Amino acid sequence: MAQAAKRPYLPELDIVRAFGIMAVVMIHATSSIVVRYDHHSTLYPLYVFLNIFSKFAVPVFIFLSGFVLFYNYYDKSFTAKTIGGFYKKRMGKIIIPFLFFSFFYFGATRLVQFGFTDVQTFIGYFTSWSFLEKLLIGKTYTHLYFVVIIIQFYVLAPFMLYAVKRFPALGKHMVWIGLMTQWLFIYKLANVFDLINRGSYAFTYMFYFAAGAFIGIYYMKLVDWIKVTKQHASPQKITAWIVLWTLFMTTSLAEVYLYYRFYMDGRFMMSSKLLELINEVHCVTAGIVLIQLSYWIYDAWNQTAVKALIHIGATSFGIYLIHPIVLYIYREINVGGNSIIFHLWAAGGFVLAMLIPWLFVSLCAPFKWHWILFGPLPSKKKPGATKQPSIEA
Repeated sequence: MAQAAKRPYLPELDIVRAFGIMAVVMIHATSSIVVRYDHHSTLYPLYVFLNIFSKFAVPVFIFLSGFVLFYNYYDKSFTAKTIGGFYKKRMGKIIIPFLFFSFFYFGATRLVQFGFTDVQTFIGYFTSWSFLEKLLIGKTYTHLYFVVIIIQFYVLAPFMLYAVKRFPALGKHMVWIGLMTQWLFIYKLANVFDLINRGSYAFTYMFYFAAGAFIGIYYMKLVDWIKVTKQHASPQKITAWIVLWTLFMTTSLAEVYLYYRFYMDGRFMMSSKLLELINEVHCVTAGIVLIQLSYWIYDAWNQTAVKALIHIGATSFGIYLIHPIVLYIYREINVGGNSIIFHLWAAGGFVLAMLIPWLFVSLCAPFKWHWILFGPLPSKKKPGATKQPSIEA
């Protein structure tokens, strides 16, 4: 059998990652403000908008992981060597940083909460059942659950790949199967097995992963429908683009309004299932819209800005891991009661939580040990090098 042609490298995907990590930092930078700030303040709706509109952040990263994994591996032979290489590449580069930061954040929070008494007591924190339980579900600090989810998807992905390669017709049905699996887990299985932290399980996000995987499998057929350019335009495609963007904006604004009313009134205006569906459409359409925007940015924007966004995307895992440290320290600053200073302080939290981790991770890239903390990082190519960087998730 002739080997399938290698699929083209997609640098635009790092721009999608850049938007994803900006959304993550925006959520965390505004979360405490949304809860604690005066709900009747003139700018309070703006903070709610920034926080809730950005809720696509983690789902888009999961969507992108499904896209990239199936884009890279669907046409490859399914052999023991391929699967071994798959796990070797991914597990090594994500588990070690996860373990390092799990120990770091858990130790730091114990010190903040209880102070330091003696070495034996401090070591005891890490030998307790509480630590092991939190480690397994990514709860040693609030944001690490995402890494656990990605590890779970890495475990599941080869089995999903095998299924769609063994039964190709399954590929066409991945989206609705993913949606049904997600709903079955959230509203049935999670309750049956009394899983309190359902956000720490991959099945809670299966719809997003499956939607990305679907696009990854059929990318070569779908790319002309995704790219928004004059040469790709036709009445059918323009209609599809309008429907996509209308769904994205409608569900995004609906979710913002529903959460705003919740913060004001203390209750949601609709059932949890309908709210879940709105959120799912918001997040999946966001994934496709961000890919479209990234194509346009890559072609139309200044090259310096494009390279900066690509670099942010390529270092997004490291930024994700360490930005909470910056926010924690920054929130210790007392800004008093002046509203203008408060709003400047709020904006500064987002800017610094993006820039400081980005700078720190970038400075670590030349050192061989950087993978222990942040996994693979982009480095300057040697003169004459033509090899393209990997787009693997």
